[in-house]
Amino acid sequence: MSEIADFLRARYAEVRAAAEAAAERAGTGDWRYRSGSDHVAAVQTFPNDVSARRELWTPLVTEAGSYIGDTIDDEIGNHIAAQDPDVILADLDAKLAIVELMDRTLAQPFAWHADHKGEEWAP
Repeated sequence: MSEIADFLRARYAEVRAAAEAAAERAGTGDWRYRSGSDHVAAVQTFPNDVSARRELWTPLVTEAGSYIGDTIDDEIGNHIAAQDPDVILADLDAKLAIVELMDRTLAQPFAWHADHKGEEWAP
């Protein structure tokens, strides 16, 4: 196991811990954003409801300092919703699977980190 792979695993473990904490705090449901909305929500779907496919939208993130009726910019709302912990965890699993093959390249986004070895780890 290389030093770079160890470094990447440590950074991914930090991201995983944050995603798992967010998932625990938010509860179940996919993170979604509706264009023009004032929040990002965790959405639980109840497909067994015979009368209709019901969804429960639980607000997670609202624009700081907003008033009722204010909206989040679509770009920001979509980005926040894309940070759904399930998506982040799946992304981490995929990255860990290829760390050994491309560890130097994957370490570059963390060049700012104190444990990064700079030029020694350059691709």
